Amino acid sequence: MRLVRRLLGCAFLSIALLIPGSPAAAESRSGGAYINDEGNPTAESRSREASPGRPARSGSSSNCTWRVVNRNDNDFWIYDADGSRLQSETGRWLERWCDGEQRLVNDSYAAPERARRANPRVLAQEARESVAIPAPPLATSPQADRSLYTGVRTWLWIDPQWWRGYEATAEAGGVSTTVSARPVRAVWSMGDGGQTSCAGPGVAWRRGMADDATYCSYVYNNSSAGQPGGTYTMTVTVEFEVSWTSNAGAGGSLARVTRSASRQVRVGEIQAVETQ
Repeated sequence: MRLVRRLLGCAFLSIALLIPGSPAAAESRSGGAYINDEGNPTAESRSREASPGRPARSGSSSNCTWRVVNRNDNDFWIYDADGSRLQSETGRWLERWCDGEQRLVNDSYAAPERARRANPRVLAQEARESVAIPAPPLATSPQADRSLYTGVRTWLWIDPQWWRGYEATAEAGGVSTTVSARPVRAVWSMGDGGQTSCAGPGVAWRRGMADDATYCSYVYNNSSAGQPGGTYTMTVTVEFEVSWTSNAGAGGSLARVTRSASRQVRVGEIQAVETQ
């Protein structure tokens, strides 16, 4: 009950007591987001907006640290002298110690920790980098795991279940930013120096479909027989448009992201072939 006795013994303090039971012991290291490994606040917590307050005692010392006296004011409630409950923005309450002595902070021995105000645009960049988009599952007809052929239209497509929007959210200091990535184009590099661009996933081939029923295809003119391993490297790169919104009222667009997949394909020369 050390903190409770101290607070009750100082009539001018605004904070009266913690309940239930005795408070958690003060710690010089918290392992949290606002106190670093040396026991000092982060740069945000030391800023003018985020500081718990200035010591009421005059003089300054470089040998000062912040200690966590209460990790969660939902577990150990803090009351004002008038009986009203007090809460910090992060749930934690801090003590200020300089040269082995505890210092007052805004006329109190315990100060509420303020959450750092995050930049929604910075969070948008973090979310963009963390959006989980797997490699595109590519498919062809004729089937690429057999052989493709010169002079024959090769259908190209990506699994339509993969071709959808993806989201990621980053949060800090009460600010939440969500990034949405939407596929808009697939660029197919066919390995022989040729390339084709498709504004969509392509069309999955089914028996009986007309040869021109797809908008995404390619015709090889040369076999891969003279290539290393006798194959070409086929690569598809999907481009995503990226936008973001935030509960802070901001939003906009970000640089596109891409996802790619490759496979080896063997291209032979024949006069005619039935695609399967």
